[in-house]
Amino acid sequence: MKCATCGTYYPENKVFCLTCGELLANEDGQPRLGEYILQEKLGQGGVGVVYRAKHQDIDQDVAIKILNPKSFGDKKHMQRFRREIRMHSQLQHPNIIHFIDIYEDGEIVALVMEMLSGCNLKEYINHKGVLPLAETLRIAADVLSALEEAHKHEMIHRDLKPSNIFMTDDDEVKLMDFGLAKTLKGNEDITDSGVTVGTYMYMAPEQILGQKIGVYTDLYALGIVLYRMATAVLPFMSTGGGEFEIMEKQVRKAPQNPQELNPEIPVALNEIILHLLEKKPENRPKTCLEVIRGLNRIKQSLTPSLTDEDAETTYSDLNTSISKLSGEFTTAAHVDEQSKQTVDFHTLLSAFSVDSKPALEHPRFDMRHPPALSKEVLKRLKKAIATTPPLPEIWYEVQRVFEDETSSPSDLAKVISQDAVLTAHILKNCNTAAYLPVGAKENTDVALALTRIGMDAAQSLVLSAVVPDFATSPASSVDVRGIWFHGQAISMFARILSEFSPVVDAQSAAMFGLLHDIGKLVILHLESDEKLVQLKQHIDEGQDSLLAEIDVLGYSHIDAGMMLALHWKLPRKLHRFIYYHHFPCWQKPETWPPDVQASSMLLHMAHLVLSSLSKDDIYDGIWANAHRTHVKSSAAILHNPLRLPVKDASLYSNMRVKLKHLQRLFPDLFP
Repeated sequence: MKCATCGTYYPENKVFCLTCGELLANEDGQPRLGEYILQEKLGQGGVGVVYRAKHQDIDQDVAIKILNPKSFGDKKHMQRFRREIRMHSQLQHPNIIHFIDIYEDGEIVALVMEMLSGCNLKEYINHKGVLPLAETLRIAADVLSALEEAHKHEMIHRDLKPSNIFMTDDDEVKLMDFGLAKTLKGNEDITDSGVTVGTYMYMAPEQILGQKIGVYTDLYALGIVLYRMATAVLPFMSTGGGEFEIMEKQVRKAPQNPQELNPEIPVALNEIILHLLEKKPENRPKTCLEVIRGLNRIKQSLTPSLTDEDAETTYSDLNTSISKLSGEFTTAAHVDEQSKQTVDFHTLLSAFSVDSKPALEHPRFDMRHPPALSKEVLKRLKKAIATTPPLPEIWYEVQRVFEDETSSPSDLAKVISQDAVLTAHILKNCNTAAYLPVGAKENTDVALALTRIGMDAAQSLVLSAVVPDFATSPASSVDVRGIWFHGQAISMFARILSEFSPVVDAQSAAMFGLLHDIGKLVILHLESDEKLVQLKQHIDEGQDSLLAEIDVLGYSHIDAGMMLALHWKLPRKLHRFIYYHHFPCWQKPETWPPDVQASSMLLHMAHLVLSSLSKDDIYDGIWANAHRTHVKSSAAILHNPLRLPVKDASLYSNMRVKLKHLQRLFPDLFP
């Protein structure tokens, strides 16, 4: 037979093309595995590929997990896959996916399981955000019941996470994927000694440290799953330091109290979650049944209205509605009733549709042709810019490190260590409560400090250290701090969003966010207190900030920012971005220059999220009440070409947590 994808020929008994990994079809055009007709690929894990299939004789739909063809020559992967089959076959429980059959033929090894309709818990949380209390209790109890069955057989799952928990359309919860399960009988384990296996975000401290694991290890992971269902976020996330940072937090840092993120969590559930997340195994619950009893006590205290919730759609429908929204998305106003529930839980789409007002039908001026500056205003601006100190050479050296995608914290540390003042600034901030885990020793090594805070935060800290002080009075000092906070927040959000977008690189997004408002520093440096008070009054009364600047000052922060960017010899692409970064507020997308269209919209989205998340934490600065508007047609760019996950509630919650983290660096603004 011939592979339809790459054209390689194989004998009739082959199932996979070893060249491209695709299924090979028989003469009737249907790929087969013994008595099963393989119909479509459902997903792929580390060593297995899952297909929807049908038994040709009894017309039964099944799911078949086949060893990934790329793993055929990997003895460890083959051993792990056979272990999963052997272990799974011992477990018969309503909350564990049902084992049906084993298929082996030469190099082909497959696990045949019941076919489920629905979605996994990760997808469900991403769609809904914080889950209703009754639903959280039911899911947790069902997962615990499945784990209790595995523990009776002396098996530890070791990879408990939402993507391994399936929600069926029949309202059942099924635990899946025992590929990393470890038996407590003897010392059987396919991993090398000292090798950490599992998923870092859900991994217990003893698992990370390579120590003895047990029932308590699965219970710790269940605590993180519960935390995420109750708050929509993870207790330990990276702020730029990657897996190392997450592992360090799992081992050393106490989780944020779940009730701080969701005040509606009952005290009893809050206590159970924190009990499960104790660092020392002996301080956690001893068995799954102990936790189930605690959850049942909470459930019994609920009113009937909270325990008898009916789902409006099936779990399968949720994936359909997400796909439908992505395919048909045109403007933020077009949200169907089926999608409204997710919008109410706060997503990128909710920030756009609720917190950003449509622009005026006929704006006072065309931003493509702004009002010309008077000779007097231009002279004043040039004089103010000329007296502004240049950025030190160390800044440009640091930028060259950031522009190199292969650079590491140690590379950046070599440059920063050349400047004693900058080194002290980095170490001081690294050892604040924002970055130093509870109980950890203060850091005195620059490379380790940068690893802890992450490269993203390092860029912001370096800039804040080398930029001249623009404050001319105590009052303007608050505004300078506010501008730096705003720039760091937009930079952080822009980098997060750029990870989903194929058209904006993360480094450019971060730099644009950090420096887009530098013209406001010039305003604070140049203008009198009387003028600044007048400007604030105009903005507080609801006038657009750009219009207020032009009316009161005769120029805008865009004009001042472009001149300062030239003076500081910043990259040309930043000059253009400063000029165009307010375009989504006024101009239709078809008028935006192609080279800045995507980045302008990405930063605009970051502004909308910041406005939505910080509306209750606004400091009293000149631009504190400045809110962006938007033209209706710009909303379509969220999906195409930016490809942003407009319905991902957990992403939005993650951004909220990171914002709170950043606010700790500005206690004078957010006491």
